[in-house]
Amino acid sequence: MNLLRTKSNIISYTVNKAMATDCYISVCGGDVVVNAPWYFSRKKIQTIIEEKTQWISEKLKEYQEQNNAYVDNGSICILGITYQVHLYYKNTKSPTINLNNCIATVVLPNKYKKMENSQILKILVEKLYDKIAEREIEMIMEKTRLLLGFAPEDYIIKRLENNQMATCLTDEKKIIINPDIVKLDKKAIEYALLHEFCHLKYKIHAKGFWKMIKTYMPDYEKYKNLNI
Repeated sequence: MNLLRTKSNIISYTVNKAMATDCYISVCGGDVVVNAPWYFSRKKIQTIIEEKTQWISEKLKEYQEQNNAYVDNGSICILGITYQVHLYYKNTKSPTINLNNCIATVVLPNKYKKMENSQILKILVEKLYDKIAEREIEMIMEKTRLLLGFAPEDYIIKRLENNQMATCLTDEKKIIINPDIVKLDKKAIEYALLHEFCHLKYKIHAKGFWKMIKTYMPDYEKYKNLNI
């Protein structure tokens, strides 16, 4: 391990020498590595590091910002899959959220560091659910329509009180679906929408209502008591 003292910092770096003609510096995982030809002297390598001090410092700062993560920041469910939330702060203009390998990577602008982030996260996740719901619910509504041979006159996606998954306004023949329903797996969503479709025929949970549901989803009881 080698050290370079600057006016504001100390840069530690490792030198790898090989049969090469070029010298290059990499910053990976917070480590500074100099790959140099075998004949480069220590002084020459130090000079190269000094010339690249600003660039190295920026890369190290970027790494530190990207890895200021709250790895135990809870989890969210999307279509039945649990995603661990990893929160990062970066020099960016607006918040983002991306999903990959069961990780929900949330990136917030640096200006939010001193702010309470729970509300920001809530808004981001709700927007994500809204976006997923637009796609998934449209497909499941069409699938249910084809299965039953009828459909509501209209349906809308909006949040409902008490975490209700969906509701049917029988007089208006309209179904309202909570976008948070996309926390559940697709089969559970299919049950919830089938349930509301059946209310277009039966206002109450009469025997005929449950018989109709069982006709189209024999294993419906698995999903009957799910909540979002």
